[in-house]
Amino acid sequence: MPDYLFDSTESEWRPHPRFEGAFVKPLITSEMNPGLTLSRVKLLPGGELPPHTHEASAETFYILSGEAHCRIGDEETTLKADHCGYAPPGISHTVHNVGQEDLHAISIFNPPLR
Repeated sequence: MPDYLFDSTESEWRPHPRFEGAFVKPLITSEMNPGLTLSRVKLLPGGELPPHTHEASAETFYILSGEAHCRIGDEETTLKADHCGYAPPGISHTVHNVGQEDLHAISIFNPPLR
C-alpha cells in the first residue's frame, strides 16, 4: 500500500535538471497522482528560472519564503511569502530570486510534465 502521508523533510534536494542555482524536492509524483505533480523548489539568491514555457502543462506556484521578481506573459510583479502565480500552458514565465535569502516555493504541474 502506498504512503499517503509522509514527512517531506526526509526527501533530499536535487539540482534542477535545466536551471543552475535551482533545486527541487519532488513530493507528489505522477506515479502517485497521475493528474498532477507537486514539488518544493529552492532558488539561491540571484538565481533565476529564465523565460520558459510548458506547452502541455499549467504551472501554479506558491511562495513560502523569500522574494522574487516574476513575469508571466506580459504581467510582472514582486512576489513574497504567501503570494502565488499561475502560468497557463504555452505562456512564457520567469522567476528571479531578488532577495538575500533562498527562495522557497511549492510548484504544481497539471497535468504532470512529460
